[in-house]
Amino acid sequence: AAGLSLGEYTGLTVGGAIEFEAALELVALRGLAMQEASEAVDSTMCALVGADEDKATSCIEYALERCKGQVLVAANYNAPGQVVLSGNSEACNLAATYAADEMKLRAVMLDVAGAFHSPLMAPAAAKLGDALAGTSIGAPACPVLANVTGLPHEDDPESIRNRLIEQLTNPTRWADCMSYYKDNPEVTGEGDWLELAPGKTLTGIMKKCDRRR
Repeated sequence: AAGLSLGEYTGLTVGGAIEFEAALELVALRGLAMQEASEAVDSTMCALVGADEDKATSCIEYALERCKGQVLVAANYNAPGQVVLSGNSEACNLAATYAADEMKLRAVMLDVAGAFHSPLMAPAAAKLGDALAGTSIGAPACPVLANVTGLPHEDDPESIRNRLIEQLTNPTRWADCMSYYKDNPEVTGEGDWLELAPGKTLTGIMKKCDRRR
């Protein structure tokens, strides 16, 4: 099982590591904490279409050289050719302009409340950590991929808690998750992959990660 960002909780619930009711409480608290962190600073996110990690890094470095003291990081490595930046609005907008004008990438500003999966979410991560400390977590009954590593969660509950906390302030590596599924059928199993969420966003990303699908 695998889920992107909030969907990682769905994956852990499907895998039997977190009870359904406990997962609902966690995602509700997580959402409120992220909203509070977002309201504390002017921040946003931007998708760079056609960018690899090196090109995204160049855009980040360009913006941060001109926006001293601000935060801007790669927040999502969704698929080959799609990287999302996250941070202070000024730096993010400058990086988007540079990406479009100088690197000829398509830069799309995202309609989000704040800079998710960036250090600006540290206050939310602290609150989530407190909630996770009081949540019963078990070993997954099947492989469940961690967003921050692109590898299966360990059976150790404390490790699972740490990966979920880290996810708020670190990039999600969805492309690595999909590559792991593709390259390790002996672990993940053969057969079709089903997208449970509304829409087909992840199905489209999967096709970019694995052209056979």
